[in-house]
Amino acid sequence: MRPISINEYLNKKNPWSLRLLGLTDFKKDRNIDQIEREYNQDKYASLLKFDFKTIEEYKTKEFELGGNGPDNEMIISTGDDIFGLPVSKAREQFYELIKKNVQAHTSGNICELGCGYGYNLSFLGTKTYGGEYSTNAVKLARKLGLEVSEFNYYKPDDYNFIKPDTTIFTTHSIEQIPDASVIISSLEKQKHKINYVVHLEPTIVEERSNFIGLLRNRYIEINDYNRNLITLLKNNPSIEIIELKYDVFGLVPLNSTNLVIWKFRN
Repeated sequence: MRPISINEYLNKKNPWSLRLLGLTDFKKDRNIDQIEREYNQDKYASLLKFDFKTIEEYKTKEFELGGNGPDNEMIISTGDDIFGLPVSKAREQFYELIKKNVQAHTSGNICELGCGYGYNLSFLGTKTYGGEYSTNAVKLARKLGLEVSEFNYYKPDDYNFIKPDTTIFTTHSIEQIPDASVIISSLEKQKHKINYVVHLEPTIVEERSNFIGLLRNRYIEINDYNRNLITLLKNNPSIEIIELKYDVFGLVPLNSTNLVIWKFRN
């Protein structure tokens, strides 16, 4: 990995330099309409046009459509340190992080909420299933033989599809929900089916106090990403947090992934 300074990362060629400084207007409202346009109509509709035979081909194309070919250098982060490394290596590290933490807390079924077309499910074993908002992603998942149902985080009844003896996990999907209250309350209604919950999610972290930490919180604010997942978990007496690590890995350094593993108390 090639070490990169924050000055190299946030130089004048990076549009986020001006956005974070407030010199360029940028503000999103992270609502269903935004998600419908950005993911269902754009990202997953584009992927559905291809007729690949394997899910790996779709994931490679997804990165390529985002401007990241497998041999390109990608800027990532671990903790507060920033590095450049090939896209293929960045992907390998990120998906190994998912696999390691989900499988370590699984004894039965595995369910990913907000699973897209199910790429993560494809390397986590046979007893996997998922829920996804984008109808185009669900179509693609089913085309690839994966068990993925239509699912909306905002609809409590949609959580009824969770099977007994399940570990739930999420990967950069709760980031799309500014207020995670409905997620926690809906999971609580299904707690008799849930063994553990594993989140790999960006969110605002109140404890961040250094420069890159403040930039990360500001990045989340102006993108209207999740603000309160960790706070809600910490303040809920019916929840036991098993593990909590901040900024473990970032495919985008400003939008770094936090690891939270928890369960409902008996």
